[in-house]
Amino acid sequence: MKTLAQGLVTGLALLAGLATAAPTEDTAKPFLQDQERGWFWYEDPLAPVKPKPVPKTPAGASAAIPAKPAEVRMYEQFKAGMEEARIVAMFNPTQANVERYVQYRTALVKIADQLAEAGQRVVWANPEYDFTQARPVSAIGLQVHDANKAEQRRQTFDRLAKGHVLYFFFKSDCPYCHAFAPILAGFAQATGIKIFPVSLDGGGLAAFPQPHRDRGQAASLGATTVPALYLANPATRDIVPVAFGILSETELVERILALDHPAASGYVQASTPIRSLEGLTP
Repeated sequence: MKTLAQGLVTGLALLAGLATAAPTEDTAKPFLQDQERGWFWYEDPLAPVKPKPVPKTPAGASAAIPAKPAEVRMYEQFKAGMEEARIVAMFNPTQANVERYVQYRTALVKIADQLAEAGQRVVWANPEYDFTQARPVSAIGLQVHDANKAEQRRQTFDRLAKGHVLYFFFKSDCPYCHAFAPILAGFAQATGIKIFPVSLDGGGLAAFPQPHRDRGQAASLGATTVPALYLANPATRDIVPVAFGILSETELVERILALDHPAASGYVQASTPIRSLEGLTP
């Protein structure tokens, strides 16, 4: 009995030692070759440890961080000194402290003036940086610019009046349509673009007492809100929405000019075939 007990103790100690011992890369062996552990220790072989690659420095490249330009260091020093002077003067506004902060502030204004003057000289020498080339700021320049724009507008509306028409969808009981109708009539008289009024309920307006009846064209165009205005070219059978709701005459002019020159205005023009307006002859 004593021999059996001693054997059990020895066996348990051996098992405990094997359970707590962690094999290393140098000492670990496949379990079939490990007589002390036996065939019943099913274990996966240890994966080989791959050394981490050492990053290579490109030829001719310096590992050191490039130094900041002297101007940047001067600015950082000036900024730190000014901020310190401001805080000191704010919490201890003695004559000396405030004067020190004012000195920094005055120096900053002088530096900004120097930069502005240098920048102005660059603009004078390089017209592509001068925004006044597109829109002058002098009185004479503005007169010439405005006269040129007015002539361009006149030519644009003369061309549109020859081949385009404005389809005006409305309802006789719509107060906004009543308010917009005289604006639209005045615009037509000033530009020569014809208005083709279409009533959704069959009634008329004071400015357009005898409109055409809607035959489903408004629904086809998605004109669910009135007043609705569309610019159409019967020759090309294209139609584009201009406005939904009331616009002033100035807004109406700018909107149509933008539609006519989408590239210059940034407006993306979306054209719809005018087949849905068949039967409504201007």
